Amino acid sequence: MVDAVVAALPVAVVYFSGWAYLSSYLGEFGIDATQVEIAFSTVLVYAFIPLQDWKVVAYVMVLAALVYALTLVPEMPAWRKNLLSVVTGFFALGLLFVVSWAAKGDAYQMATYVWNGEKSQTVPVLSPTDQSKPPYPQFKACIDRRQVRQIIGLPEQLFLLCRSPESPCVYGTMFVVGKDGNIIYTANRVRKPENDNENCPK
Repeated sequence: MVDAVVAALPVAVVYFSGWAYLSSYLGEFGIDATQVEIAFSTVLVYAFIPLQDWKVVAYVMVLAALVYALTLVPEMPAWRKNLLSVVTGFFALGLLFVVSWAAKGDAYQMATYVWNGEKSQTVPVLSPTDQSKPPYPQFKACIDRRQVRQIIGLPEQLFLLCRSPESPCVYGTMFVVGKDGNIIYTANRVRKPENDNENCPK
């Protein structure tokens, strides 16, 4: 039983890392990650962004040193070994908090790239039937201004941000395009107070 838990722990930490990053990143655009269908493989791919953060790497090194210390002194009194085991267990639990902390910081930085227009413009191919619907003129105008940036692409949905021409790092409209090329959802988004918009790239 213990061996099974130890074997599953790294996978659980990696999955938690990916989910912490994605939920924080999507939250920067007002998207509830629990309402979006995200594949297990996608979560694992995004997991390596926070896992490479220096805070996580440093913490893992300290945790590894503690585990190694436990193996160096096999003859120590049982109570002391149990105490070290408890301390190591708490450090292992703390890893989740460090990963979550790193994931939020990395997600914020990536979201900033989108809001600042530093990601390349995304122009999806919409269904011809969708071009007669109300959201299309607004979406077409945003494409003409070259202000459409991809938030995330999933098998069933494509999330896009149309940056406002007046305050592009603060205000925007999110478009959700289905795999059939139809705009299925739009929502206005506000990110920061307007006084943080002074040096925003247009």
